[in-house]
Amino acid sequence: MFYKLSNTANVDDMESVFGLTFKYPDIYSRNPLINGLDEEILPIITDTNLEQIQYGIWGILPEGYKEDWKVFQKTQNTLNTSVSDLKHSNKFSLDRRCAILVSGFFLTYIYKGEIYPFYAYPKSRKPFAIAGIYNITHDGFITFTMLLTNISPEVAKYHNVSKRMPIVLPTESYDTWLGNDYYLCLNKPGEIYDQQGFKTHPIAREFYKNEILFESFLDPADYESLAIPFST
Repeated sequence: MFYKLSNTANVDDMESVFGLTFKYPDIYSRNPLINGLDEEILPIITDTNLEQIQYGIWGILPEGYKEDWKVFQKTQNTLNTSVSDLKHSNKFSLDRRCAILVSGFFLTYIYKGEIYPFYAYPKSRKPFAIAGIYNITHDGFITFTMLLTNISPEVAKYHNVSKRMPIVLPTESYDTWLGNDYYLCLNKPGEIYDQQGFKTHPIAREFYKNEILFESFLDPADYESLAIPFST
């Protein structure tokens, strides 16, 4: 399950890359480790407001939901869902789409019985968008989930705990996902990831094992025992 993201971009980076301004810029803050289990808020762009960057709570709730976020997440974790699973859901659909703005996500590789975390991010170090869907609670809050699809061969080199990956959107045309031709972003998401020029490197194992967070935890870690290359 993908339940951690990273956002090291500042307000100027976000607004410059996506050509939009924040609705509430003072609320935004950089966060190198976003743990979805903690009811985190992320910047998003929705299909009903293409003029501003808004905020959404990570972990989608049913439309019009009235209870606490944590109550629902105890019954059904909705930090992410696959496109195929939406076909069997009567609570969530592709009718409300959003672009989730981040600077990186994490992959997990198991080798010889040990876990190695990897960090995936654009070579440009600029923020990018991940496909999501959203609902609105009875009191007007936006909640969203990250969409997953079949893993690409490139991502599978560093992630072998599942056969899913986030749907990375083209930075220059992220609004395709928010428009009527959204299905074009679902056809070959692995190719979009490759075309965006992503890098991947291992990070400190303590990050996953002990939830330790330190200033340089996103820096590359060198594991002589890990017999797989990482992208440069």
